[in-house]
Amino acid sequence: MAPFSSSMVAIRMQPTSTLKPIEVDKTTREEDSFTMEANVDEEWSVGVVPNGGYLVALMIQACSTVQRDTPHDEPVYLSTQYLGSSTSGPCTITVKRVKRNNDFSNIVAALVQKGRTNIHCQVIYGTLPLANHSLRGIHPAPISLMHRQAPTRRCPLVTHPSKCTFSPFTRPFSFSKYLVQAIDPYYLKLLEKRGNGYSATNPMDLGGGGSTWGGWYQQLDQRDFITLQMLSFLGDIVPELLPESVAKERDAMWFPTLAMSVDFKHRPSMPNNETPGIASRTVGIFVTMRYLIEGRYEATSEIWTAPCAIGEGMEEEGWQDKMYCLASVTQSAMTVPAMVNFNKSKRNGDRSASKL
Repeated sequence: MAPFSSSMVAIRMQPTSTLKPIEVDKTTREEDSFTMEANVDEEWSVGVVPNGGYLVALMIQACSTVQRDTPHDEPVYLSTQYLGSSTSGPCTITVKRVKRNNDFSNIVAALVQKGRTNIHCQVIYGTLPLANHSLRGIHPAPISLMHRQAPTRRCPLVTHPSKCTFSPFTRPFSFSKYLVQAIDPYYLKLLEKRGNGYSATNPMDLGGGGSTWGGWYQQLDQRDFITLQMLSFLGDIVPELLPESVAKERDAMWFPTLAMSVDFKHRPSMPNNETPGIASRTVGIFVTMRYLIEGRYEATSEIWTAPCAIGEGMEEEGWQDKMYCLASVTQSAMTVPAMVNFNKSKRNGDRSASKL
């Protein structure tokens, strides 16, 4: 039972695995394999189920340990499939280097418990630009919309975190002692406004429909701060995007993730090198959900830097223009009765249950 950062640093490489220095000077293929030992902390669960984003964070930490002394030491993209049951307790993470060239390294990882592969993950490693107002990427792409240029996307959250108040989680998050939220009142009102015509679209607006939501999230433990590993976890705490007027008409639901992808955009600043005007433990999350078909939905979460902690600081004009998108997380998930996972827990004979 530990803060997020403690769970990450607890990962250890098995004695049979050793790291070798890598020189990336040409396109090559390799089959270097490594085995890591980790522990799934029950405090990072939703009810009795380990959070899927937290499990992926453990896998990113294992992969980053393998890539630590290479030119490609940061994840830039990952794709994950949840194959079976994951429970709290010991697990093994296998990491294999598949391919590398001058720009990227391809990694395949698996989370294994009791001899079964529960999660399969493919990761592309490279380097990321720092979310810093004065710095740009070391190797900018030939075609790139630089920060704050006219076509560049701005932070979509409307209400400055200094004007927001803490709001309780409506789902059984066991990690609520380490993380708090403040829902953006603008999106809360917008979600309820759509409650009377949730499935309707404006005929004058091509596309339309769906749900949008935004809020601020803040880590409470002083040992924690925003990291690349934390981004995968934050991308998997999507709120229930049904208006209260619709949600109250049916029983409590569970939202098991089937697959998740993370496109990392910028590297967060470290506490020993903080960027002025960007909080180190607070982020904004903007969520869109367009489809809900026979219980399966797709949601995309944009994770943005925050100008300050929740309820602190002062709003400055144009603050959205100064924020950076750290990652975009897309997931495919199911909506099932909440008792499904609790029943699985009873059959397994412990308090943990399947992610699926």
